[in-house]
Amino acid sequence: MYLCIDLGGSNIRGTWINKYGKSGRVIVLSRPRSLEGTREALSIVIEQIKKDCPEKVQLMGIASAGPMDFSRGVYLYPTNMPELKDFNLKEFILQISGLDLLLENDAQAAALGEIFKGCLAGEKDALVFTLGTGLGSGVIMNQEIWRGKLPAGPELGHLYLGPGRKIRCGCGQTGCAETWLNASALKDLARRNGVEMQSLKELDSLLLERNAQAMKTLEQYGYRLGLYLCQVVSIFGITKIGLAGGLSRLAPYFIQSAHRTLAHRLARRKWLIPESICISPDPEMSALWGMCFLMFRKSRGNA
Repeated sequence: MYLCIDLGGSNIRGTWINKYGKSGRVIVLSRPRSLEGTREALSIVIEQIKKDCPEKVQLMGIASAGPMDFSRGVYLYPTNMPELKDFNLKEFILQISGLDLLLENDAQAAALGEIFKGCLAGEKDALVFTLGTGLGSGVIMNQEIWRGKLPAGPELGHLYLGPGRKIRCGCGQTGCAETWLNASALKDLARRNGVEMQSLKELDSLLLERNAQAMKTLEQYGYRLGLYLCQVVSIFGITKIGLAGGLSRLAPYFIQSAHRTLAHRLARRKWLIPESICISPDPEMSALWGMCFLMFRKSRGNA
């Protein structure tokens, strides 16, 4: 029995999952934008999951944004969570729960989750992108996380996508793909098209009504995504693509535009055009499934 948590920029969510993939109810709390608030919210989520769990928990796994020194469990310069810099997550979890902890980057965990139980179940090689507060990426080769020479793997959200977006990325630069494709970028794009809204959730109802400005916004967003995917498939040669994260729910409205852009840009390299761009069946579970997959594999290896 595994206690799985996804510690993101906006929310902390968690549940118990057993080795067969069966899970309990998902506990979700907004993540306070402070170190003390995050510590308190984590404690509440962990305690509630332990109460819900029908059996004794063997191991805890936390998927978290970074960068982080995963061997020590210490945040370095977390792009979307600067208040957690130097926070020793591993030490804190040991203090409040006494459980052994397995840590993984949230985007990498989500990528594993999608080949474990999600939209790419059973695939050996895949690229998975989490579209939300940031732009996370996971490269899977032979059902393993490919990291290159980087502790958490390549941060593909910081590939340069162009000069037009002046918003500075959390990494300190401008032009990063993350600043073109994250939730804030989509909201700005909608406003530029005359769609006034307080929350991106308002966009859903406009799209259901086939609102012209909302549809145009998602068409343009798909074009941006297509330009970005042209770069990553050219680097890795992997043509199985998965989309997770909160914005993936809008994929039915932008995926055709992304496909058209890819087909045009890769017209003379057709072998790189993705065989499929799949949408997570439950993006809130992606990283939690991935942590279960990792913990199960670790337990089996130690058996």
